[in-house]
Amino acid sequence: MKATLDIPEDVYRKVKAKSALEGRPVREVAITLFRAWIGQAKAPPASFWEKPPVGSAPLTPIWFAALRKYARNARGRYDMSSVRRSIARGRAREERRS
Repeated sequence: MKATLDIPEDVYRKVKAKSALEGRPVREVAITLFRAWIGQAKAPPASFWEKPPVGSAPLTPIWFAALRKYARNARGRYDMSSVRRSIARGRAREERRS
């Protein structure tokens, strides 16, 4: 079922940014929260709510979620020049497909 919700702009921007960082669609986050709220499913796992411990680094940079489709081109190198080359390779591949 499709529904339209009137969500304050600042709240939606934060939700969208956080879901992108986690690599999860906003729809998936909303469904998880709705199910937990009405009790039709188990509450979301603790990892859904918890932030990583202070000082711990993710295995890949957190901003890679927004560029996930290009990340596979990085070949494990995350310095800026490697990231730029990775994005360029991904975009070139997309252009060849279209």
